[in-house]
Amino acid sequence: MIHVSLPDGTEYTVTHAVFDYNGTLAEDGVTAEEIKELLEKVGELVTVTVLTADTFGMAKAQLAGVKGVQLHIIDKGDEAAQKRDFVKACGKENTVCFGNGANDRLMFAEAVLAVGVIGPEGAYQPTLAQADIVVTNPKDALLLLLKPGRLLSTLRT
Repeated sequence: MIHVSLPDGTEYTVTHAVFDYNGTLAEDGVTAEEIKELLEKVGELVTVTVLTADTFGMAKAQLAGVKGVQLHIIDKGDEAAQKRDFVKACGKENTVCFGNGANDRLMFAEAVLAVGVIGPEGAYQPTLAQADIVVTNPKDALLLLLKPGRLLSTLRT
């Protein structure tokens, strides 16, 4: 569990982190070793789910052996609604989401916190408009959870 208390009294207690795969954790379907290691560390604190339509068909092989990470491949078609429904089932009040694409927009609206990742594959602007925080790479996204003081610094008013 990760807990952050903002000076204005807002409390965040995160028990679940949901990550998009392509463009968020992976570039062209490949996840860097450093990102896998950080995912494992986050998995020691919260439940980690990688939720993906698996555009490149590589997520299962890339995440094999990454401890503490649950891979959930969604069906093709209406992917945004499937992601939204997954976050609702996890518990909106305790779930943080990470993504970059058009199919991440609806889950961003459902999560207690949404983090947009603008990497080499770009990001869908309406999804970024739903984000509470925006970072430029997956490492920084993961470090928000591993160093929650960063959340405090960014979210305080």
